[in-house]
Amino acid sequence: MRRRSFLSACALTPVAATLGCTSSEPDRGSGGRARISYGVWDQLQVPAMRTVVEEFTAEHPEIEVDIQVTPFATYWTRLQTSITGGGAPDVFWMNGPNIRKFAAYGTLLPLGERLAAAGEDLAAHPPDLVELYRYQGEQYGVPKDYDCISLYYNKELFDAAGVPYPDETWTWDTVRQALPELRNRERNQYGISSAIDRQRNLYPTIFQNEGWVVRDGRSGFADPATIGGLEYWTELIEADLAPNAMATADTDGRSLFLGGNVAMYHGLPNDAAAAYEEPAVRERTGITVLPRGRVRGNVIHGLANVVNARTPHPDAAFELVRFMAGRRVGEIQGASGSALPSYRGTESEYLASKPEFRLQSFIDQVDDATAYPVSLNTNTWENLQYQILGEAWIGAGGLSVAEACRRLAQEMDTVLAEEPR
Repeated sequence: MRRRSFLSACALTPVAATLGCTSSEPDRGSGGRARISYGVWDQLQVPAMRTVVEEFTAEHPEIEVDIQVTPFATYWTRLQTSITGGGAPDVFWMNGPNIRKFAAYGTLLPLGERLAAAGEDLAAHPPDLVELYRYQGEQYGVPKDYDCISLYYNKELFDAAGVPYPDETWTWDTVRQALPELRNRERNQYGISSAIDRQRNLYPTIFQNEGWVVRDGRSGFADPATIGGLEYWTELIEADLAPNAMATADTDGRSLFLGGNVAMYHGLPNDAAAAYEEPAVRERTGITVLPRGRVRGNVIHGLANVVNARTPHPDAAFELVRFMAGRRVGEIQGASGSALPSYRGTESEYLASKPEFRLQSFIDQVDDATAYPVSLNTNTWENLQYQILGEAWIGAGGLSVAEACRRLAQEMDTVLAEEPR
């Protein structure tokens, strides 16, 4: 699933000026029911979402819900266009990098007062996620699922190399020691996948070295701890133990792992679905916590349901969002195995969906995780990471990571300085 390449989502242009230009008449289905649309991007989650909608409709027969699936590659572009034109879904998925910009331009319905009136305090969801979807004191999104990052490893390649499987005792030094044994140049198999994937690689590594990304309107990429964390990957690439950024430009880490071309990679909870689907891949796949750097560190992110500010059915749309914030929906999502639900206590359903995998690794790392770093213009400065850090990781030996980080920090600070305080 491409969800957490949320990092490549396009920037949203100002649309606030268009919000009041057209009116939208309420659309009524048969029997006078309110008909609302629900926008999602992951086909793998659609069966679970259909079950959720069926149970919601049974509880709210006056509301009809139409699930609309848009592939992630075009999701944000189409959403931006449809919001401007007045045809966006009534309820839709939102992620961390985009929440502040959508909220700032008035495209999302504030949910704080409605949640309070309904007695919903969202305490059953991870506090970092609840806070992620709050902007300027107002709650705009309600979490539906979450993820940390774990280490996926190929047991067959470890067995062939005679290397013990990774576990919670592994550190960066253990990785460095194991990789030469796991690297098979004749078969073009690398020890570990590396790429400029912010959620899977960059941010967890930065946090494991006690670095930071953005804070109080400033970039953390010039901080020595941040640079030191990223130099960890540089050493592996320069030693030809991990593929460089050029090699992974067209084939991401998950694809390399599923194809048996890398022994390890940093993966998301939903990645387990693809590894589980094929019996041969399932048999050879193991999952454990990330190796420890200077400290244990990770990044936590998750999707939220939001309401279109222009919906002609705000009450019906809120009822759907409220319903999706509950325990029953968490159980449905978890049992499907397509997402790790954010409602506390329903993770067990997800764990039971793939008993052969140690999915508990994702949950075990929550306490070590830092919320996904965002600002108003997240996508703008995140795209700079591809452009600038990529130059240091293509393997050409030109720009050093330290130089790239300092340059990135300068350009990122310019973007952040333009954001309102």
